[in-house]
Amino acid sequence: EPAPAEPQPAAEPQPAELAPAPGGHADLLAGRQRALLDLAGEVQAALGAARAPAARRQDVVWDEADLLEFARGSIAAVFGPEYAAIDGYSRRVRLPMPPYLLVSRVTRLDAERGAYRPCSLTTEYDIPADAWYCVDGQAPWAISVESGQCDLLLISYLGIDFQCRSERVYRLLDCTLTFLDDLPKAGETLRYDIKINSFARNGDTLLFFFSYECFVGERMVLRMDGGCAGFFSDAELAGGRGVIDTERELAERRAASPARFAAPLGPPRASLGPDDLRRLSAGDVSGCFGPAYDQRGLNPSLRLAPPAMLMIDRVTSIDPHGGAWGLGLIVAEKDLSPDDWYFPCHFKGDQVLAGSLMAEGCGQLLQCYMLALGLQTYTSDARFQPIAGLPQQVRCRGQVTPTMSRLTYRMEVTAIGLEPAPFARTNVDIIVDGRIVVRFNDLGLQMREKRPALRPPASAHAAPAPAQVLCDERQIGEFATGSLAACFGPEYAIYEGRRAPRTPNGDLQLISRVISVDGRRGDPRAGASLVSEYDVPANPWFCRQNSYPETPYSVLMELGLQPCGFLSAWLGSTLPYPEHDFYFRNLDGTGRLLRPVDLRGKTVRNRVTMRSSTAIDGVIIQKFDYALECDGEPVFAGDAAFGYFTQQALAKQVGLDGGQRSQPWIAQPHSLPVVTIALDDPAQPLYRAAAGRAHERLPRGQFHLLDRAELVAGGGRHGQGYVYARRAVDPADWFFACHFLQDPVMPGSLGVEAMLRAMQALALHERLGRELRSPRLAVPDGPRCVWKYRGQIAAPAAPTTMGLEVHITRRERTGGGLLLLGEGSLWRDDLRIYEVRDLALAVKEAE
Repeated sequence: EPAPAEPQPAAEPQPAELAPAPGGHADLLAGRQRALLDLAGEVQAALGAARAPAARRQDVVWDEADLLEFARGSIAAVFGPEYAAIDGYSRRVRLPMPPYLLVSRVTRLDAERGAYRPCSLTTEYDIPADAWYCVDGQAPWAISVESGQCDLLLISYLGIDFQCRSERVYRLLDCTLTFLDDLPKAGETLRYDIKINSFARNGDTLLFFFSYECFVGERMVLRMDGGCAGFFSDAELAGGRGVIDTERELAERRAASPARFAAPLGPPRASLGPDDLRRLSAGDVSGCFGPAYDQRGLNPSLRLAPPAMLMIDRVTSIDPHGGAWGLGLIVAEKDLSPDDWYFPCHFKGDQVLAGSLMAEGCGQLLQCYMLALGLQTYTSDARFQPIAGLPQQVRCRGQVTPTMSRLTYRMEVTAIGLEPAPFARTNVDIIVDGRIVVRFNDLGLQMREKRPALRPPASAHAAPAPAQVLCDERQIGEFATGSLAACFGPEYAIYEGRRAPRTPNGDLQLISRVISVDGRRGDPRAGASLVSEYDVPANPWFCRQNSYPETPYSVLMELGLQPCGFLSAWLGSTLPYPEHDFYFRNLDGTGRLLRPVDLRGKTVRNRVTMRSSTAIDGVIIQKFDYALECDGEPVFAGDAAFGYFTQQALAKQVGLDGGQRSQPWIAQPHSLPVVTIALDDPAQPLYRAAAGRAHERLPRGQFHLLDRAELVAGGGRHGQGYVYARRAVDPADWFFACHFLQDPVMPGSLGVEAMLRAMQALALHERLGRELRSPRLAVPDGPRCVWKYRGQIAAPAAPTTMGLEVHITRRERTGGGLLLLGEGSLWRDDLRIYEVRDLALAVKEAE
């Protein structure tokens, strides 16, 4: 294999291996050649790629007209009459033709004809504002890479075709690509500083080694190092053996330790057809994978490239646990035809599939897999971006010509995670006729949110004056413990003297005012919305009693969910059924902290939108979206489903397992040691912090939610750790009086908080923050928690036990500490009623 810098002759590739990817064959009939070139022109016009050349600048060496002439016309017309002999050759070094000519001008040239020594040039490419290949205004991976194509122009200027005389053609062998920033956007100009660094001969084969740096303005966005290309005969190209495994690659595969990744959604489909890929190109992710993937426009830019740029036709196999690393093995195919637009334009007289387009197919396949796993559920308004600073190595050992019928992509996922943004890294082999023609190592993508961060949709009431308050704190207090009519109006007098659905009160009342409601009384329907605010005290109880003065996850949940109940009540959801006494219950939901924030002393605003309302057989089911913001920035967002139930309907609840009694994992046979920790006494060690580590402890007071925990290192379904914990439920527990009046039930949010407490106990017992100066247990931003409730814990008339378990699904080191993710269940006695996924805990440095 060629070395990335100065090569030594003994280390150069052998001719049998030199069959690189961006190479081609020119044995098409002359009549068909003309037809295909005409087709390329039609594609260019149809896709809007044709542009009038800009006025020539003084610093321009060759403008777009010159470059177009070089690509499809006379080299002598561009470089001068001394190159006229080359125009007589049927094959010579050319640039691609439109629509894949991706250079607008050359602004600097430092090279001398016939002097094979280090040389350089600078080029620019103006990305059209309406570029046909863009994805929501962003250029795809292939465009950024291919726009540095003028190493071809530079080697041609040196006069290589005087030596090759049509008998040898240009082929790329190796390069390493490192993105340093996000992909460029439509309307931007890319500047490439391109260098040929050295030359070497291997028999009659000339190799040259090159590199480039790509800038947008003064910001470097891409670097290509270790570029190696050469000139090969037809016989050498035909005799190439394809990519051969190196000893290092074989050793890496042998050393790979299969891991498991708990996908946010899924399991993914086993295959995808052409219609599915077209849906993903259009951004219709739920149309491809199902309604669980519907984000209601939250991530409009997470889509595949436009159809003309799609380089996969079908995904034939998706195995989320396959491959040497156990994180995914995905196979896809691309059908090839001489009529495809990318053959005639690349290159004239030497048609071959561009390596950048094959790499684009690799990226598209990884995008499909990331969407199939549901990684987008951890983002808001994100784009697919390369992983900054990750060197991606491309090795080309075969050519793909119009005579070939199909590409096969075989992708193995080597790493996948959710922090700091959802990401995946892969190795990909591109196979033609049973031979690996391209190997792409460490292809990496992430779903990175745009900046500025997503804000909730503006409304007519986005910045109301205090006089515009619809319901003040006194009226909300009436809804919580007094007269519904005093809050909502005389229609609600039917509930006087009766038990009715309420909002929480006391320490759990987390609404200060309702600013506006956009909806009609008596008509609960999709689109109705509410804006509310909560004035967080300077030192609220929930920060004071926490182990660190941040807002606990359960309080964030209540801040998001309580205004959903207010909107439902304001719309009069139960008014058409005056004969029923309803109970209001949260059924499902998701919540995601969007950024770390200290809410103390600030006002939190919530925007709630009703997505649906359905009434059938005495049950009303409603769905909502919510989005919290503070200081004009998003803080916490998610969705939720609620139900109104009669007492008879609640009595029929059968839990999550269809009425079957189930046992936690701890009750199943296993041989792992169990450590039991008492948590019912605040004097226990986990409640006491060591000197200088004030926040390395469990919360106290009202957040004392567990009596005992049993810890199993390496236990659970994923072998990452397990906790089982219990609590005796007391009718005098503080939360029953707050939630709700005449309907005392434990808030589901506190069940989720209890699971977090179990995870905290595990982290403290294992001293996971031992390397930190002053660790704290934090709610991390990014992970999206998903909960499901199919039962309740009511204030008991007889002794009742709450039991819960948490299986740790992943432990991940981050720049500031450690991230734990878990999945949990909660039991009322022996009936499993809560299920939670992607519950997250961070162990990080206290600020």
